[in-house]
Amino acid sequence: MNKARLNYVLDAVIGVAFLLSGATGVALLLMDNGGYRGGRHVVGFATALLGLSRGTWSDLHTWASLVMIAGIAVHVALHWKWIVGMTKKMMTSRPRRAQEQVCEVVV
Repeated sequence: MNKARLNYVLDAVIGVAFLLSGATGVALLLMDNGGYRGGRHVVGFATALLGLSRGTWSDLHTWASLVMIAGIAVHVALHWKWIVGMTKKMMTSRPRRAQEQVCEVVV
């Protein structure tokens, strides 16, 4: 597999993991966290969303986040030379001073 294809697949995995982590995070926000006696005393308490329990949503969220972290770590490792090179370039370049411009005053 060439480097461009590897980068594409890796970025796709990171993107899918990001979307899954975000979607499961929203699902967890929509579900009540339990509260007193597991929240069963509250009318309309959601114990499941789309047929999945809060524990299942939490597990999906955790695993999607771990896949995303691992993908980002591999992505940084694959681009390490570029990161170091750009950092050196940015640190050693001197800021440009504004060139003095002389304006003639015509009387």
